[in-house]
Amino acid sequence: VNSVVSRFREQGRKVTALRVSHAFHSPLMEPMLADFRKVAESLTYEQPKLQIISTVTGEEATGDELTSPDYWVQHVRATVRFADAVQALAEQGVGRFLELGPDGTLSALTQGCLEETAPAIPVLRKDRPEADSLLAALARLHVDGADVDWAAQLPTTAPVPLPTYAFQHETYWPAPARTEKATGAGEIDARFWEAVEREDLESLAGELDLEAEVVGQVLPALTSWHRRSREQAEFDRSRYRVRWQPISGMSRSTTLEGRWLLVAPAGLAEDPWVVSVRDALTSAGADVELLTSATGADRVSVAGLLAGIGPVAGVVSLLALADGACDGTPAAVSATLTLVQALGDAGVTAPLWAATRGGVSVSRSDGAPDPVQGAVWGLGRVAALEIPGRWGGLIDLPDSLDAKASSALAVVLAGLGEEDQVAVRASGVFGRRLERVPAGDGSVWRPRGSVLVTGGTGALGARVARWAA
Repeated sequence: VNSVVSRFREQGRKVTALRVSHAFHSPLMEPMLADFRKVAESLTYEQPKLQIISTVTGEEATGDELTSPDYWVQHVRATVRFADAVQALAEQGVGRFLELGPDGTLSALTQGCLEETAPAIPVLRKDRPEADSLLAALARLHVDGADVDWAAQLPTTAPVPLPTYAFQHETYWPAPARTEKATGAGEIDARFWEAVEREDLESLAGELDLEAEVVGQVLPALTSWHRRSREQAEFDRSRYRVRWQPISGMSRSTTLEGRWLLVAPAGLAEDPWVVSVRDALTSAGADVELLTSATGADRVSVAGLLAGIGPVAGVVSLLALADGACDGTPAAVSATLTLVQALGDAGVTAPLWAATRGGVSVSRSDGAPDPVQGAVWGLGRVAALEIPGRWGGLIDLPDSLDAKASSALAVVLAGLGEEDQVAVRASGVFGRRLERVPAGDGSVWRPRGSVLVTGGTGALGARVARWAA
């Protein structure tokens, strides 16, 4: 064996020693074949119900072969015709290969046996959680077009439609044709810029009554400017921004009925801000149940705590106050996500409101948003799409809650129609809006304070950093 290995390595081939108990499929197995035959002959065989391609012959195995002890004795000793078996499957139209085994070794070998690329997907991978590997394999099959029975794999999870991609800019209805014809100055401008776009030097020289040489000197600059202007106009039509609009017509007070669950990070039950939120709910008539969750608590343990809570009218999360990180993710984000999942596991269908402090900037007086609190808002907007039935919304609160802010909080929790992204400030309650940036908006962002430049080690990042400085 070592001499064969050395010869292959001299040829530059990769050689890997297999960790096996016996030299299967080699002459070294012959001393045990007689004993193995006795065992094979003592077994009872049934006709196969699935088609099997034999790695002994490289062809489809018959029922008589698979139920014969001779076949299995030969299987121990004979060469493994794996490549022939894979080719036989490909010739029968098999376009996907799924490996049922402890790792992805055969999947890698399968790719090397095929003339045309086909997905070869292992169900399990070494040193990876089995459930994660299985779901990843099913997802890859689904993406490749296979029909996966998700209801059998995830019986308690209802599928939801994916949200559309907001910036694809592809419409599915005919755009109305413009019937009006440009006249006067508009028609003249259109003809001029059309000639510029075509770089029609003679036509422009004649229209402008100038020498072609003179027009030729400025024509490249005109063409470039016109194209940039058109591209900028197209870009401007795709620009959006967030605007915070005061919500009018709100009542000044309301009553919260029933039991409300307030979830706070462990150790912050007596934090002044947590206490002020609890008092605001209590003052509005809510029967408040406080639940604390330890940093890093997993989904199962949190669901266990929620299972004993009983029916509630609503849930308010203050987990955005959680400090530190879990596996590189801010604890405020991971704890909020765990709560979202655990509420579903525990069967709690009451609306969940995630409260933050400094997560958004409504006006210049607010300053820059806190990145961690802002990440909770990002998570909340995803939750609103994925679990709309049990999602209440996002509320950003001021650093201190006076009587006016406390009343506003209760009014928001009681429901403001479609408003689910709200900021409570001393000047009032604001709803988040997405609006187009007006064409020709000349506002320019001027950096102030500390500026975070991501990807700052690259050439573009260095230029941005010098500009910001």
